[in-house]
This record gives sequence, C-alpha cells and structure tokens, in this order.
Amino acid sequence: MIEPATVEDTAEYVAFRLKSAGADHELFSRGSLVALHELAAGSLRELDRLASAALRESARRKRALVEHDVVTRVAETLTLSSSLG
Repeated sequence: MIEPATVEDTAEYVAFRLKSAGADHELFSRGSLVALHELAAGSLRELDRLASAALRESARRKRALVEHDVVTRVAETLTLSSSLG
C-alpha cells in the first residue's frame, strides 16, 4: 500500500520542480507549502496547478516569496472558476 504524501514530500516535490525549472533559491514559505499540501489532497496535478497559479500571483504582487495567503486566495479563485466552467 502506498502511504499518503506528507508535507515534507510536498516540499521536496516543489523544490525538485523549481530546481528543474532553474530556480536557485526558495520561493515558497513553509506555510504556503502546508497550504499546498492540504489543498492538493495528494493530487500532483492539483499541486502543480495551485503552485503555478500562486507563483504567478506572487510575481504580480512583486513578492519574492509565495506566502500562505496567496495560496489560499488562488485556491479559492481556481475553485470558483472550476465551478463556473
């Protein structure tokens, strides 16, 4: 049986994806990683979607680090747009 991902697994996955994309420093706060973990509920596709949207939103706000509030706001927006489509 496969064990569910932990917050640490999520953080490692996000760090790997960012490093693969060329990032050379942390872009997500610990709180934002916890939020990503909880909101994605084990779905890597949802994790990628949320993380990408949070990165874009943080860039729009000229923030160097993705924080918990951005992840939760983006998740609400994505949920609303999914229910409309």
